Amino acid sequence: MRTLRRDLPLAILALLAGGVGLRGETHWAFQPLPGEPVPLPEVRDVSWPRNGIDHFILAQLEAENAKPTPQAATAQLLRRASLGLIGLPPTLGEFQVFHSAPPEQRYDALVNRLLDSPHYGERMAQSWFDLARFADTSGYAADRTRTVWPYRDWVVRAFNANQPYDQFSIEQLAGDLLPGATPEQKVASAFHRHAMQAKGNNPRKEEFRIKGIVDRLETTGRTWLGLTVDCSECHDHKHDPISQKEYYQLFAIFNNVPHLGSGYGVHGPRMKYVPLAARHAQEQHEKRLAQLRARLGKLGAAVPEGLLGEWQERTHVEDAARYAPSGSFTITAQIQTRAKVGDILSKYDWEAGQRGYVFGIGGEGDANAAPGKLFAWVSAEAGRFKGVTAYGSIPVNDGRPHHVAVVFEAGKSIRLYVDGREDKVARMEGHRPGSVARNTRGISVGAGYKKSATPNAYVFEGSLSNVRLYDRALDNPAGLDATRPEVAEYLRVASASAPPPPRAIEVPVMQELPRPRETHVLVRGNFKEKGEVVRPGAPAFLPPIGESPDRLDFARWLFRPEHPLTARVAVNRIWQHHFGQGIVRTAADFGLHGEPPSHPRLLDWLAWQFVRSGWDVKAMHRLIVTSATYRQASSRRPDLAEADPSNRLLAHFPRVRLPAEQIRDSALVASGLLSRKLGGPSVFPDQPSGLYEERGQNLPGNSNFNWKNSSGEDRFRRSLYTYWKRMMLHPVMATFDAPTREVCIARRSITNTPQQALVALNEPLFVEAAQALGRRLAEFPAEGDDARVRHAFRICLSREPEGME
Repeated sequence: MRTLRRDLPLAILALLAGGVGLRGETHWAFQPLPGEPVPLPEVRDVSWPRNGIDHFILAQLEAENAKPTPQAATAQLLRRASLGLIGLPPTLGEFQVFHSAPPEQRYDALVNRLLDSPHYGERMAQSWFDLARFADTSGYAADRTRTVWPYRDWVVRAFNANQPYDQFSIEQLAGDLLPGATPEQKVASAFHRHAMQAKGNNPRKEEFRIKGIVDRLETTGRTWLGLTVDCSECHDHKHDPISQKEYYQLFAIFNNVPHLGSGYGVHGPRMKYVPLAARHAQEQHEKRLAQLRARLGKLGAAVPEGLLGEWQERTHVEDAARYAPSGSFTITAQIQTRAKVGDILSKYDWEAGQRGYVFGIGGEGDANAAPGKLFAWVSAEAGRFKGVTAYGSIPVNDGRPHHVAVVFEAGKSIRLYVDGREDKVARMEGHRPGSVARNTRGISVGAGYKKSATPNAYVFEGSLSNVRLYDRALDNPAGLDATRPEVAEYLRVASASAPPPPRAIEVPVMQELPRPRETHVLVRGNFKEKGEVVRPGAPAFLPPIGESPDRLDFARWLFRPEHPLTARVAVNRIWQHHFGQGIVRTAADFGLHGEPPSHPRLLDWLAWQFVRSGWDVKAMHRLIVTSATYRQASSRRPDLAEADPSNRLLAHFPRVRLPAEQIRDSALVASGLLSRKLGGPSVFPDQPSGLYEERGQNLPGNSNFNWKNSSGEDRFRRSLYTYWKRMMLHPVMATFDAPTREVCIARRSITNTPQQALVALNEPLFVEAAQALGRRLAEFPAEGDDARVRHAFRICLSREPEGME
């Protein structure tokens, strides 16, 4: 009988064991969520529950004749909630705020502060990135750098803004397909661009393209469906109701993204993206300038006519000189025109190192000029520099007045400023001297340019008035009465505090082909053996998805009220975040071979609450951390050591090992070194020199950069921002079980090795943090070691020392 059972198909075994239908349709996870609230079970101890969660936990404990553990000490709750919700231990200030609040209010107030903290989004993003297999490199042997950090910033912002989970998911699965998709929604679609990518135009490009789609299916299955759909790549699923044909119907939904070729580079579609922070800074600057211009307009004669309103032509050098500080500057040339602007010539024969400064006020461009641009141009027309040109532009032709400044240093640089904002494209410093001309016919300013009748020559066109050339920089280039407070403020904002111009970077995004690819069943999963043609679709045991669905249809389908899996999988993972294991311990497998839920009615109650709340993630975290179940002490229970060794009944709060990032970040907080800066590119905290050479990561073609330790506060950024190299994680991350993120991970492994203790004692950052903590204690204004010990306990453990401590 034993041999016979071993040879039976697993689906038959499941049928014999649990009365499950052959295709598993009656499996608990495949049943629709209740259409009405799950009733709370009755409990004998009605004083213990704080919310609905506690009714389900206590009812099961009472069924086993067990009782919950008393509430943890307030200091433990402070530290537990802080690490759980923002991933950082409490600071000394937060410790004092917590203990100064009335006892009956302090915990709820703490939870609200933590959920409102900008660091909440960072902690939630950290767990999400394990699912998204977020990393700064492409993986495989080459493991080359990719610009993906804007996606990280998007996820952090989304969590902080409490974006509903359905919207959060839809934008990541199909943000590029949303009507009128914003740049941020397209960046969100990078979720499925984090699959590993072979280097360049690999000869096995079709094989690696297929691998990428298989990865997307596996990730989607684990993240939203809680199913091992990838088991159907080569054959019908052995225990879940997913046939191979249905697998390739899902495959067809994700099969329409460009992989290689013209317009897509070697790593698929990319988008030029200006980071949100840079755009916001520029918008705020321009808004402030507009407000100041409005105030200047009320000053009348104190403002040159050319600065505001209609452009005014200046015909006399004396008029221009009137607006420059007397005796400080020399006007070397002046052009007065409202028509085409040609070369602006000075009396100088520009030699290397000499400087010229052009200041002008520009208007709307000529109809024949390049639209939307104001150009500064340097052209070499003599000697060995003949034919070399350099130019830059800023989109300012909007029909409004602007202050224009061009700074030309012969043989070195040309810089263009509009309203105090520098165009970095025009800045040519660092280029060979031949890139910038050294002759009298050097500077042209205009609203656009076109080819002239002379071969290989260009003529500038456009409306520009009040152009003046000085022999050095003007303190007051607009020629305003700087003694007026309003004018001084305008000049300060326009010239001194302008943010750098937003720079576009290329980020990977999803994008659909104009015509969908034809999808075949791949015989035994072999990309070379094509079977029958299939249309996009979903497994039959799940709700219908409609005809020919695309990624957007699929993403919306996940959140239909009748879908049985999405909400259950999501709330189970949130539960796992706080308790170390989910109600379903196999967080990525809700199928027939996954572990059954320890509290099935609680899981359904939570899922129903999640949907009813509008997929409110913060509300679900608040519900869990304010429960009596969460507030229990973590004391071991000898009375349940045999009956419940894994603490599945949750008779006490589990002891949970911190993730790698929180181990490092906790040391930074205690030492006072942590930088709380949010967002931006990845950083490179110190790691041993020669490590890349030792691991062979610097071999030609393997990696397109060398690790260079960051300086300044970047050395002490949160671990979330550490450059994530798949083939060689930072040693602290690797030692404490952070995943390489080559594939989707729903739950990290936990190990306990001697190397971890050695890293905590010897790794440079931990040593530096210990030294900084020592300085903090030495500088503490207290008499005696006892006071300093108490101070150390508050800093490091958020509590007072106890007993022998």
